[in-house]
Amino acid sequence: MGKAGRIPWADLQCLRIRGLLDTDGRVKAILAKALVVDPERIRDDALLVDDLGVSSLDRFELIMDLEAELGSEIREEDLVGAKTVGDVVRCIDAQIKGSASPQSV
Repeated sequence: MGKAGRIPWADLQCLRIRGLLDTDGRVKAILAKALVVDPERIRDDALLVDDLGVSSLDRFELIMDLEAELGSEIREEDLVGAKTVGDVVRCIDAQIKGSASPQSV
């Protein structure tokens, strides 16, 4: 492990390959890498636009990164209402499980 108990990206890749990360961990790792932000900023309550600076172009690129990483198609319309990292995780988890868009908690 790296500083302050963080898992280095290379180790996250090894975990991903072994399938040990759940949807939450995988989505957060993808967000941290794609947005080039400290993984500690990727919390469930972090606002995509206000806290993480996600633009509409970033959102499109994130969908492509998530699709590549998770091996499944992500419907953009299901993520339109996602305002927080937690919303994104719930949407992706719902799509993986084959259900409709989840309600925000």
